[in-house]
Amino acid sequence: MKVKVLASGSTGNSTYVETIDHKILIDAGISKKNIEEGLADLKVLLEEVDTLLITHEHEDHIRSLGAILRKYNLKCYMSNGTFQAILQSKNEILKKILTEKFSSGYIILLNRLEKSILYSNIFLENTEISVLPTFHDAAESVGFKIVDSESSIVYITDTGYIHTALYDKISNADCYVLEFNHDPYILMSSNRTHALKMRILSDHGHLSNEDAAVTLAHVMGDKTKVVFYAHISQECNLAEIVELTRKKVMDRLGIDNSHTEFVVTSPMATKVYNL
Repeated sequence: MKVKVLASGSTGNSTYVETIDHKILIDAGISKKNIEEGLADLKVLLEEVDTLLITHEHEDHIRSLGAILRKYNLKCYMSNGTFQAILQSKNEILKKILTEKFSSGYIILLNRLEKSILYSNIFLENTEISVLPTFHDAAESVGFKIVDSESSIVYITDTGYIHTALYDKISNADCYVLEFNHDPYILMSSNRTHALKMRILSDHGHLSNEDAAVTLAHVMGDKTKVVFYAHISQECNLAEIVELTRKKVMDRLGIDNSHTEFVVTSPMATKVYNL
């Protein structure tokens, strides 16, 4: 399995994952041109991507969704809540494209299992995708776990917390793309409005460094090779603080992470990682 974070943060998000039989894009929150440029060193064309996973309807996750769906007939998965939220938006062009693609069977809606926080899994030949509930100020945001016969990756950003019921499901993955959004002290000292600060700190906001590190300490294992610090706030966080917080939590809980590489993401693409 290969993974490359094409961009991460409030200005735009997109990640490429290549399994043994599928080429997958998680979110399309940057321009189509930037996605194409990010795929270039993998020698992958955007037209070769067969699966698009959408976490939620915020602009920094769907900026080029319309442009991609208009040009390519790839399968696009999103929650029913996300689909409905886009249809209720003011983006008339995107609404028209989504309606057409849904009618043509290229958009597949994700639905929760009865009396459960979990969703039905997506089965793509030798690739299996688990849909993970997240808790954000969006209609119905989700994360993903992608597994093939060789390795696994967990992708969770834009969530106020990670439910402990998910811990077993996401444990000991080869790779985590996990939100380390803000340092609460920097956030509270910032010039942001009180309402925005409270939204970010809420259970439907964003993960702080400490909360993300504690979650990571509970789920990472001896298979975990790479962890991406994702969706880092440019105003209310610093990469150095993310790393210091993660080390402090790991040391406190006695977690050995000497076998794991930790990667800071940004609006610029990372290198390609082979899992």
